[in-house]
Amino acid sequence: MQSIDGTETGEHLGGQAIYATSGIRLWTRDVKMVTCCGADYKQGYSPWLKANGLSEDGINVKLDFCSHVHMQHTESGAYITTTNRSGLGYNNYEQGFLETHPEDIERAIDPDTAALYHHTHSPDYVLFGKMERIRKKYGVRFMWEVMYGPSSQFGYGTPYFNHDKLQNAIEIAGMWSLNRNEASDMFKIPASNDEDLINELMKFKGSEMCYYRVGSKGAYTIVGNSAYFVPLIDITKSVDPMGCGNCSTGTAMYAWCETGDPLMTGIMAAISAGYNAAQAGPWPLYTDEDTANANALAKQWYEKLKVNYPELG
Repeated sequence: MQSIDGTETGEHLGGQAIYATSGIRLWTRDVKMVTCCGADYKQGYSPWLKANGLSEDGINVKLDFCSHVHMQHTESGAYITTTNRSGLGYNNYEQGFLETHPEDIERAIDPDTAALYHHTHSPDYVLFGKMERIRKKYGVRFMWEVMYGPSSQFGYGTPYFNHDKLQNAIEIAGMWSLNRNEASDMFKIPASNDEDLINELMKFKGSEMCYYRVGSKGAYTIVGNSAYFVPLIDITKSVDPMGCGNCSTGTAMYAWCETGDPLMTGIMAAISAGYNAAQAGPWPLYTDEDTANANALAKQWYEKLKVNYPELG
C-alpha cells in the first residue's frame, strides 16, 4: 500500500469481501464472509475471522495464492493499482477463479440468511438472472455494490453498462450502492452536482434503497424521493480510507434490513467506515465494548441529525 505522499505502509488485509464483512461485524456476529481465494488465506484472513468469532465455511480455495495487489492513493480520493506483488501476479484467466460467483453464494446460504451483499463487475443479464433465482428461492434480500471503472478515476469506462441493464439489475437487487465518481461518469453530470446526480438515482424503478457515497463529504441514503445525508464519522484519526466503500455498503445493507430507517442506515454505515479508516486494513478485533460504543454513538448522531428530517418523527 502507498499513501498519497508516496509512503509505503506495508502489506495489509483487503478485498471487498473482508471489508464488507468487517463493517457488519461491528454490529453483529451473524455475518459470513463468502469469497474465492488462494490457499495462503490461512496466513491472514483465517486469523482475522477466528479472532472475530466468524465462520470460514464461506471460503472457497481456488488457487495457490490470494491476490496480492499494490495500491496507490491519489489526491482525488481514487486509487491506482500499480502492480501485483512479485511472483504472485495472475493473468486474467487465473484471476477469474478468484471471482465470487452466484453459485458460491448459493452454497453458503443458511436457513437464517436474511440478505446477500455482492460486488459484481457489471449488470449482466445472465449473472443477475442467477441472483434473482437465488433471491426468490431462498427468500433473501440483495444489496448490489456497483463495480464501475469511471474514466475520471481509472481512465476507462465500463462498456457493459447501459440504462436497460442497470434498470434490470436494480429491480432484482432492490438495494444498491455506488460512489460519486461512478455516478458522474454514468450520467455525464459533474461530480460536484450531487443534487442532479441524486435526482438521476431516484428515477430507477424498483430501488428500495440506494446508498450513494460522496467521498470525504459523507453519503446519502436514498429512499423514494427523499435523500438522507450523513457526514463522515471518525472514531479516531483517519489513517487509511481503503475499503470504506465496501465496509459502509455492507453495513448499509445490514442496517436497512434491521431498522428500515434511512437515517440510521447512513449513520451505522458511517460509523463502520470510521472504524475501518482508523488503521490500514480492517479493524483488527471487534469487542463487545466496540459494539456497545458504536450503538451509543449511533443514537447520539441520530438525535443530532433527525431534526433535519421531521418526517422521521
